[in-house]
Amino acid sequence: ILKMGGMTRVDCALGSHSLMRRAYSVALYHAFQRQAFGRNLVDLPLMRQVLGRMALQLEGQTAFMFRLASAWGQPQSSQQMLWARLFTPAAKFAVCKAGIPFVAEAMEVLGGIGYCEDSELPRLFREMPVNSIWEGSGNIMCLDVLRVVAKQPDALALLLDEYAEVKGQDRHFDRHWRQLQQRLRRLSEAQGREITGQLYLFGVGAQMLRYASPPVSQAWCRMMLDPRGGAMLSEQVINELLIRATGGGR
Repeated sequence: ILKMGGMTRVDCALGSHSLMRRAYSVALYHAFQRQAFGRNLVDLPLMRQVLGRMALQLEGQTAFMFRLASAWGQPQSSQQMLWARLFTPAAKFAVCKAGIPFVAEAMEVLGGIGYCEDSELPRLFREMPVNSIWEGSGNIMCLDVLRVVAKQPDALALLLDEYAEVKGQDRHFDRHWRQLQQRLRRLSEAQGREITGQLYLFGVGAQMLRYASPPVSQAWCRMMLDPRGGAMLSEQVINELLIRATGGGR
């Protein structure tokens, strides 16, 4: 039953991520077609920042979900199973929570028609909350993360090994790890949501620093880990993200 529940939680996170990706595809297609102020929406600087940030969020989630699937695919490895046990509830909590505002942002790209049923986005918006509720709501996921950290003595060592592979590549990520490490060593149920959210961001950041190009990984760390909210995305990063999101073309 526990294994089935874990796999269903992966399905919930993956389902929310997929719905977000679909919503982004609808918004991006509209931005390439719709003209305003004499240009396509996708060419307007303000809209490019919105679309770039959405794409960057998805880029991190995609990298993380592949890592989570890889861990579940290695049942013979106790280390990978511990990784999956720790990060599955964190992924379900964070990804499913992120879906609702993400689809709402996609609606805004389309404007008024994004609120109409013909745009498809209202259906995606209504679908989003179920994944956050199903197989354990947010607080349950956070308590599960705290339970793993408290009862699995190797959990912190696992995270230390994860950090060692990307240490020193980004100052925001390094600071985030120090803060997370302090909270993990002084577990507080009242801070369960903050700990779970930080753990998820740590997992995503490690994957971005390991596999994404340096400009993209550093942009992700600024956007997601800088308490000041991160700087604007550079045109280099936006172009790379939009090329990847469109499969290399328009």
